[in-house]
Amino acid sequence: MAFETDSPGEGVLIGEEATPVDLTDQAEAADEIFAQVSQVQTVINHIHGDIGGASFGISGSRPKPRRTSGPVSQYEMEEARTCYARHASYKDAAEHLESGNMVALIGKAGTGRRTAALNLLHDLVGARRNVVELSPVHTLERLAVREYRKAHGYLLCDWPKDDVDGSVADFHVREIRRRVRDAGAYLVITGTATSLPEGDQVSWLPPPAYEVLRAHQVAPEVADEAATQITTDHAMADVVTLARDLASGIPLDKALGRLEAAGRRDVVAWFDGPRTRGELFEMAAMAFAAGLPENGFESLLARLESIAGIGAEPDVISADDPMPSRRLLRVAEGSLFSLSPQRRLEFKVASHRTHVMRELYQRHGMRLWDPVTEWLNECAALRDPSVQAEIARGVAVLASVADYSYVESTFLTPWARGRGVMRSQATAAMAISWLCLDETTRPEVLRTVTSWTMASAARPKFTAALAWSGELGIRFPSEATRMLWLQVRNSEKPVRHAEIALAHLFATLTEATGNALPLLDLFARKISNDRRIGRAIDPLIRAILSILSARADGAATPTVTFHLRNCPESAALLARLWSAVLVKRPHRKEALAALYDAVCAFDERDAGDRDRVRALFAALVEALPAKERPLLAHDLRRYAISRNTDENRLELLLSLLRIFLSPDVLSLDTIGKRP
Repeated sequence: MAFETDSPGEGVLIGEEATPVDLTDQAEAADEIFAQVSQVQTVINHIHGDIGGASFGISGSRPKPRRTSGPVSQYEMEEARTCYARHASYKDAAEHLESGNMVALIGKAGTGRRTAALNLLHDLVGARRNVVELSPVHTLERLAVREYRKAHGYLLCDWPKDDVDGSVADFHVREIRRRVRDAGAYLVITGTATSLPEGDQVSWLPPPAYEVLRAHQVAPEVADEAATQITTDHAMADVVTLARDLASGIPLDKALGRLEAAGRRDVVAWFDGPRTRGELFEMAAMAFAAGLPENGFESLLARLESIAGIGAEPDVISADDPMPSRRLLRVAEGSLFSLSPQRRLEFKVASHRTHVMRELYQRHGMRLWDPVTEWLNECAALRDPSVQAEIARGVAVLASVADYSYVESTFLTPWARGRGVMRSQATAAMAISWLCLDETTRPEVLRTVTSWTMASAARPKFTAALAWSGELGIRFPSEATRMLWLQVRNSEKPVRHAEIALAHLFATLTEATGNALPLLDLFARKISNDRRIGRAIDPLIRAILSILSARADGAATPTVTFHLRNCPESAALLARLWSAVLVKRPHRKEALAALYDAVCAFDERDAGDRDRVRALFAALVEALPAKERPLLAHDLRRYAISRNTDENRLELLLSLLRIFLSPDVLSLDTIGKRP
């Protein structure tokens, strides 16, 4: 793996503050970078669907559900309520909430604050979908002006203290309290600090381990013994996992062994031993590049050793073996590494990656981290997407054990600014997606990417667009859609990367969650309320077209088709969007092409698919002005013939046009033979 310098035509940007043209005109480079970031999202989707958060080395993550704002799902409410132990802190919080309609749970991450908040709200509002999670980007001012619905509970997780003047904060808090109380609603905030007065705060402590074990029906004598093995290093999720294991009949020693296997014992033992500089830097390289092929890892390691000024061989060489095999030593007995059948270097236990990163960060200073930082900056700008993906993953793990502000200022924002190449921006966006899996860093990530969106420079805006189209967009779909639309709306010229990002966000939401209704609904409302005419409305039309024409990377089937299959109720929203662009003559051909491709991707032999197409056409009739319906029928028929559509599919399409759009559409027999 070579560390190449940039050459012309490889996405190089000239000057620190490049104009938007530098980004939007490099269409091929932008498409390539979006595809690279999408590959990481595919990996995250696979991980999220198959295994829990602890096994991919990011602490505090949960495998379900994905969306972090909007109505809390019935499934998540039921999960939170299962075997929940209502202890002293919980009862104190319940009294505050019932009497004052709002409360803040102040405590450390990983202590069960979110689960407690869901139980608190369910106890008061109960009914399905009556609990709504608010985005952490809410400020005191936004909370003070929003409308609260009667008998609804509102949850605001990991909300930092708002940096406003005390008298202003007091004013906003009084208004929030009044609005919530007058609406008969309830608000629960969790965080390590908050702007709410002390009277609205509860110092949160996790339930005692023994109470959690007993709530899961673990026998008293077993619960008592197991509780003695729980330390402050164990998150509440670890305690619940242990309780479920014991309740399912797993013997205590085995259950504790599984708990310990996810802990720090083996890693701490390795670091406590005598280690050479070479071994430490090799461990640092693995912390950031685990999962790469052995050859690729060794190339990266050689570069790190060169930067650190150490030899390629171990510091001590045996006289009997002057050329020891580093590959054999690397995976020998007592090592934390293993080699997969595909010869990829991995940690023997995936969670070791987090613990290794913690030990490196806590035990070592600049002599290790300065060379590692320089090395990471080089890796972030490589042409190898697999390296970028793992480096991004490693940086996310570092943020979970270190101070987030250090990671943001040292890696994320410098990479987002590009420093001359666009590839580091892809690495920054990949890291954002990985960081979204950790509930402790997710609110900070949201603020970081929002600041990039609002930046005056072009490159952080581009990085923000990349980030919004990935896991961040899944977690906060409404915010992602709004921020991408701001980039499109506020630019004096077409912002192609933001349009590409909207298309990718539509595909990402459809694949990961089954629907992209927040995105479709926002644009349907935008187009319904927009009274501009002529070219002034072009940015909105282009944004909608990018969504309707979207395809997942490498997919032959349009995303719209997948979406209608997963979410048939979206037909009306999609019809409103199509209607809006079809009536704009300069964009009509593109809209026709998108509609034709989406319809023809359905299987005409499948009854369900035929029903979906009929529903879409019926909704399109309702959305189109009456005078436009026969014109659309005529143009779509001509377009279908020009695409050399096979006769069976063309006959079906024409029959639908006759039924829904124009009774005068000619039959296939009267069209005439094609040339």
